Amino acid sequence: MKTIAILFLVAAMLLTGCSREDLTEDVEGKAFAEQLSTPSNDSAAKNLEGEILFYPTHDADYKTGNNEMFDFWFDIPVDWNAVDKSADGSEYHIIASSDKVHIRIFGILTEEAGEDYYSRLAGTNGEASEFIFRDSWIGKMIEVSSNETYYVREDGDSYLVLHVDTSEDPAWLKGNRETIDHIAMSARTTRESHGKDSNETSSIDPDDLQVGDIDIDMSYGELIAAIGQEPLDVIEEQYDGMSTKTLFFPDDTQVYIVNDVVFTVNVTSPDYATPRGLKPGDSQERVLELYGEPDKNEDGVWGYCINGYELFIVVVEDGFVDQIQIEQGAWSTEVF
Repeated sequence: MKTIAILFLVAAMLLTGCSREDLTEDVEGKAFAEQLSTPSNDSAAKNLEGEILFYPTHDADYKTGNNEMFDFWFDIPVDWNAVDKSADGSEYHIIASSDKVHIRIFGILTEEAGEDYYSRLAGTNGEASEFIFRDSWIGKMIEVSSNETYYVREDGDSYLVLHVDTSEDPAWLKGNRETIDHIAMSARTTRESHGKDSNETSSIDPDDLQVGDIDIDMSYGELIAAIGQEPLDVIEEQYDGMSTKTLFFPDDTQVYIVNDVVFTVNVTSPDYATPRGLKPGDSQERVLELYGEPDKNEDGVWGYCINGYELFIVVVEDGFVDQIQIEQGAWSTEVF
């Protein structure tokens, strides 16, 4: 039997506004920032000591973090870190494997037209080109020089920006280009964008993320009521201030709980059917009939995506459904 490791993805992604960026004095942006209160250190973004919290992602080599003031999300390698050096919580500095490399991610609110803003970032010799984020939204990559790059995601009159400057250690970039691209592609929001949203062609939607009476986002108590029995075994862990539980039930159902909220469910019993009627034991032809071709198919693991994330997963063994897994997604903005 193929096994899917139960992971969760915290993906509450909403860019609500942006701050003044240090290239120029933006009066309206500054006024906007002054209207916002400094985020508290008792949140999903930071712990009580003010340290940025990170959570697991689908890729075990990366973790994800959130900026509460502007509610954007980004992924970095698990052995990297990020700190808030700003006065108001508006900008994070990413600490990479070299202290000579400077990486920061921030928002900016401005009425400046996109092309004008890109030109200002590019300066005299820089070049702007199209950049596609992981959720298929289209932004800009602005190469100021071979050692300095901006990745910009436009959202109406605001921008989410990743700035990478390796001028003090040019050789570092050669061995870390793939990592930088991964971080840049992970910058994300759920608000309407000027780019392309992969939801337009997705074959599933949030209503599909249910098996039997089990819904993503239900509480532990609601889960137990839906299943009708207590788990046989429970593995409890603490992750950056979050309390997690992996629950194992007699029928091989596994559920991953984070702070009393259901994030991931994996079922193998035919007693659990999806809203469209798919259940373990059905043929792979039935999967195609109900959901169409998967976005990803690797060794019998069929992944269906929303906003670029595999949230509905079907494991096919010898032509039949062996497992169905549903996961927390990117449309919820209050998951904690």
